[in-house]
Amino acid sequence: MKSKIKSSFKQTIFVFKKWNGKGYAVFNSLSKIVKITTLSLSYSIVLLPLQVLSQADTTITKNLDLEEVIISAQRAPIIYSQLSRHVTTINEDEIQLMPVSSLDEILENFSGIDVRQRGANGIQSDISIRGGSFDQNLILLNGVNISDPQTGHHSLNLPIDLNSIERIEILEGPGSRVFGPNAFSGAINIITNQSDKNYTKAGFTAGDFGLFSGNLVSSIKLKKTKQFISFSKSRSNGYIKNTDYEQNNIFYNLNYGSDIGKIDFQIGYTDKEFGANSFYTPQYPDQYEQIKTTFTSLKFETGDKIKISPKVYFRRHKDRFELFRYEPESWYTGHNYHLTDVYGVKVDAKMNTKIGITSVGVELRSENIWSNVLGNLMNDTIKVKGEPDGFYSKTYSRTISNLFLEHSYYLGDFSLTGGLLASWVSENDLGFNLYPGIDLGYNFNTKTKVYLTVNKSLRLPTFTDLFYSGPSNIGNSDLKPEVAWSYEAGLKFKENRITSNLSFYYRDSKNLIAWVKPLNSDPDAKWETQNLTNVTTFGFELSNQLNVNKYSIQNLSFNYSYLHQATLSDESFETKYSLNYLKHNFVFNVNHKLFDYMNLSWSTKYQDRAGSYIKYDVELNDYVGDRNFDPFWLFDAKLSWSKKLLTIYAQATNIFNSKYTDISNVEAPGRLFQAGFNVQIDYF
Repeated sequence: MKSKIKSSFKQTIFVFKKWNGKGYAVFNSLSKIVKITTLSLSYSIVLLPLQVLSQADTTITKNLDLEEVIISAQRAPIIYSQLSRHVTTINEDEIQLMPVSSLDEILENFSGIDVRQRGANGIQSDISIRGGSFDQNLILLNGVNISDPQTGHHSLNLPIDLNSIERIEILEGPGSRVFGPNAFSGAINIITNQSDKNYTKAGFTAGDFGLFSGNLVSSIKLKKTKQFISFSKSRSNGYIKNTDYEQNNIFYNLNYGSDIGKIDFQIGYTDKEFGANSFYTPQYPDQYEQIKTTFTSLKFETGDKIKISPKVYFRRHKDRFELFRYEPESWYTGHNYHLTDVYGVKVDAKMNTKIGITSVGVELRSENIWSNVLGNLMNDTIKVKGEPDGFYSKTYSRTISNLFLEHSYYLGDFSLTGGLLASWVSENDLGFNLYPGIDLGYNFNTKTKVYLTVNKSLRLPTFTDLFYSGPSNIGNSDLKPEVAWSYEAGLKFKENRITSNLSFYYRDSKNLIAWVKPLNSDPDAKWETQNLTNVTTFGFELSNQLNVNKYSIQNLSFNYSYLHQATLSDESFETKYSLNYLKHNFVFNVNHKLFDYMNLSWSTKYQDRAGSYIKYDVELNDYVGDRNFDPFWLFDAKLSWSKKLLTIYAQATNIFNSKYTDISNVEAPGRLFQAGFNVQIDYF
């Protein structure tokens, strides 16, 4: 059943007339009309597409199918007021106003996320949540795990661009009991277009350094069938030598509602090649990489009182890495070739009863790699298709079996959700292990809620952790999984125009996997993967959103996070990634309504990174000593004009051309100006 909803800045009213057969037991039990008012901000995780960020005198009418609303923070659907976790959501309207051009730039606008760029416009970035490494979070596309077992560097190789995204949900904190292994410090779910409208949209952008991007998306609904398809292409000459890139994406999504259930099919392909200047070592700056990723999944959902949802998925990732793009050294024996295949089947079931919502699930996942540098030696080599000089000589496989169980119970203002993950991994005789968790919440009144969570999570070593050996790295095939207990206490506050969240968290990690070498070792010493004995993480986050609608200011937000990590190992190590975390991260965003149809959005960020790195001097061709990460400010802005079917915009990032470093010896992009337009045609 669908409810029509009218949304404006002044007031938002949602009327839910009937809940028969829905997955929301708390309303199902009321058997009467429920009216919920002024929810446009605090309930954005459920009703996110309804949040309006355009002009105040515009009223938007949308249809919302409550069956399609799924929250990534729990295994069963739940309305936001009952959610006892810290979840950040970003919707399509917000994205369109932000001065951003890629997914990683969107995420950088939220203080709990650390984005370490290796190039401009999201060509490759490492994402960290609450001080975790880029391997410690899970990336999902429409709820399907697309993370790469080879390395977290490939986690954001997605077959979509910004015009395909309807909303983004970020679970800050452990999610292993919900999503499975590797949701160690959090998870990010990217949701593509789910609209019932028929439309075609095209966009073009041009900018500094030969930047060009274009996209074409179309949504078609015919009776019980919804289809969405997108094409996108982007390229640039690069902001410095050997940072050029070219990327091509195609994505298709089919939804069909039959009498016996719903079918959801998606398939996507991305082809990306880029100059990787000093990405992995500054000694050889002319690195180059090409990746090709194919992903597909098929999901079926049926049932009324008991909903059953089987799902199958497949992901193939091909990677060619060149240490020397131009003139190789005499000792260089050839490029690195990798092929990873991931197969998975998953079945979830949920049931509403008088004592709450119960959800169970099973998953079988197979992760496989063929490579000339990662894995165990094969008896014979395999030719790499499309590469005349490429051969796979090594291989490795592992199987992961997961059993999920979760139950949510609500009694008045009190809520409790408990669950566990039982996981079995085939490698290294790890056996069968349990990872439980519990979330508690209490509503003091209609404006204030407190919550407390305790969760255990794990992260499996990547194939790179286990096997990679190169000019500056040595893998370790005896690595154990990372395990952590995480504790969080938070306070949520919501009234009329203000939405705030304050959370404190503590994570105690055992066997943390890190690329390390002893302090004061020779600069040419290789990084080795080891299980550090114990790493503790403490932090707090404060986020505030204010709907102003005065003095040309539509809305603003300011977020701050503080983080501290300490290692309790027997030996002092320098780490390549793990302990170079953002100690202070402040983000301030403002959206202005300047004139009719014209908006100005701007943001400023302050980042202070802990840790240090060994500075490499290109002119001397040698390392010159330890260097701390310097704190820095960034300022971005976007001016847009939108009327009917046309939107024209101009934006600039890093306006004051700040010089900074996110990753050791990798020069971050400077000021970048770009402008473009979007055209959308709606069909009846």
